[in-house]
Amino acid sequence: MAPVGAGGEARGMTIDMTLDHPVFGARRLPGLAELRDDLVGEFVTPADRDWAVRRLPWNVAVQAEPAAVLFAATPEDVSTVVRYAATHGYRISPQAGGHGATAEHAGTIVVRTTGLDDIWIDATARVAKIGAGVKWGALQEELDGTGLTGLIGSNPDVSVVGFSLQGGYSWFTREFGTGSGALRAVEIVDESGRRRWIDDRTDPELLWALRGGGGRFGIVTAAEIDLFPVDELAGGRLMFPIETAPALFSAFAEASEAVPSHVSLWASALNFPDLPEIPEPVRGESFCVIDAVTTRGLDELSQVLEPFRAAGPVVHDTVRRRTPGEIGDICEEPTDPTPGLVFAVPLGRLTDAAIGAIIDAATRRGPFLQFQVRDLTGAPGGRDGVGATTTAGYLLSVLAITPFPEAAAAAEDAARELQRAFAPWTSGRLLPTFLAPWQGLADAYAAGERERVAAIEAAVDPAGRFAASVRAG
Repeated sequence: MAPVGAGGEARGMTIDMTLDHPVFGARRLPGLAELRDDLVGEFVTPADRDWAVRRLPWNVAVQAEPAAVLFAATPEDVSTVVRYAATHGYRISPQAGGHGATAEHAGTIVVRTTGLDDIWIDATARVAKIGAGVKWGALQEELDGTGLTGLIGSNPDVSVVGFSLQGGYSWFTREFGTGSGALRAVEIVDESGRRRWIDDRTDPELLWALRGGGGRFGIVTAAEIDLFPVDELAGGRLMFPIETAPALFSAFAEASEAVPSHVSLWASALNFPDLPEIPEPVRGESFCVIDAVTTRGLDELSQVLEPFRAAGPVVHDTVRRRTPGEIGDICEEPTDPTPGLVFAVPLGRLTDAAIGAIIDAATRRGPFLQFQVRDLTGAPGGRDGVGATTTAGYLLSVLAITPFPEAAAAAEDAARELQRAFAPWTSGRLLPTFLAPWQGLADAYAAGERERVAAIEAAVDPAGRFAASVRAG
């Protein structure tokens, strides 16, 4: 419910139900021809023939019909559409590349910054300056041969900026911290359409909030992030029969308390659905998986993985030396748009009881494809920000594929039940990167932090022009 005018309330604004949108009415957007003349990128509306496809976010299960979508080609495109929205009474949803869509975006003008894809690297200063549309895979490929890495997560298709604004759990969080903690500066378009660069010197309070507070303060069109030195990257995936899960998860818990911070270990149970799209060797089967990365070379990683290899037959092995551009391939996650539900639980210690509960939930299958535990122990803090540090020892993330609404509803019910079941082991903060659709900042940050974020949001966006993907409550 996002257009703003006469007829309802939205944080101090009124909602005009007469503006052009399939839900609110059939009239064309006002001044559409003039707006398109002022843009380099595309501005797509429900009247366009390819609307049904172009409007879709990466998670195609999200049922949120926007009023229009801007595919920005320049930062000035973003400023132009922000000014248009202010004139004609629309709210705006920043969406770097299609990830992070939620029901909060219904009725808004979605701004996708995929076309802002410039990359500039200063290897000496260990800094990357990137457009808001740059994805982790593209940035990491540019770092091949530099001896540096960014704080990439499990999927190379995620935008660097979106990841960095939402906290960002990385392969390298144990050694270098979160994605938000590596955010140095941003170029942001405010509610008036003004574009400016900010850093810790020019606007430390706003940058503190942007590091983990998401897109509620404006639209980020570019950013500068820290890069980190690596000796030799190595990593990969070991896959075992599901029957080895008790031994492997126990070995994982033991290893996570002993390995140095430059080694990252993740343990998963995978349930592949019995669908024609799934390759026959794994279709309908379940497996236990150990994923691992180090910044200190293959020889050391091989020693770390010896206890896991001894726990059972390895049916899939991709562990090897890797370039920065190959780190995002380790988890073999889909990069094409996919209907799904992800939620997570921050854990304190990985006790025998917690391991038993994870294995029990995974082997019951249900709607869930993956149960993954990431070791976060010892993660350092980064630059000052609301989401620049993680206090959890481990992160349990759970994935369901939801190809139709009934499946999505069933998965949400099961997910809420699992969150309650894991309450005895829940400890630490959950960064917004992994908040479920029904969660908000109250599930990520303490009351004092949320009050500070809300005060900054009210100061920079008093009209509530920007619709963040994560609810404030």
